[in-house]
Amino acid sequence: MEKKYYSGFTLTEVMIVLGVIAVLATLAITFMPMQIFKANDAKRKSDINRIQIAAEEYEKDSDCYPTSVVCTPTDTGLRPYLDRIPCDPVSHVSYYYEAENKACPRWFRIYTALQNTADTSVISEIGPDSIYNYYVGSDDAPIPVSGKTYYYWGCRSGVCVPIDWNTKKDGPACQPGFDNANCNGAENCGTPSNPKNECLSY
Repeated sequence: MEKKYYSGFTLTEVMIVLGVIAVLATLAITFMPMQIFKANDAKRKSDINRIQIAAEEYEKDSDCYPTSVVCTPTDTGLRPYLDRIPCDPVSHVSYYYEAENKACPRWFRIYTALQNTADTSVISEIGPDSIYNYYVGSDDAPIPVSGKTYYYWGCRSGVCVPIDWNTKKDGPACQPGFDNANCNGAENCGTPSNPKNECLSY
């Protein structure tokens, strides 16, 4: 009788193929989320930069920054500078917009939380409740520092630095204090060798 031969995969070949598939799956599971995070973060940065530009244009015409910015279909607060206010690409909620607590704000900040915490622009624990890690804002906005926002600055050894709030006296921890990050001009503090207007505790 004539012998019949059947072609097919050997056990070794099947094991090699399965091993290659397992390695590729592992690589995909490891690296794909990070690429998704980076794409989401790029969208977040682009979105809040667009809002920042629109808010600056708004201020040129109104002499004030917007008091609020919300990503709802009915919000027209930044038209014609920005037709549609973007939302976070994942949560689909508004980016956190913070403006000076006045009818005519002189500064603003916009916060978001980047998913890729290895991003070099990440600042840990900033903004309200310290839940954000990235922001943009107007040039004269107070500087948010990890876990704290500074609203006053003072001259120390010829350098303008953020100063704390004295809760007992309900005011800056030293005087004179300034509400801008350059202490009313770079020359106002003098130099380390010739300091001026030193902020003294009171």
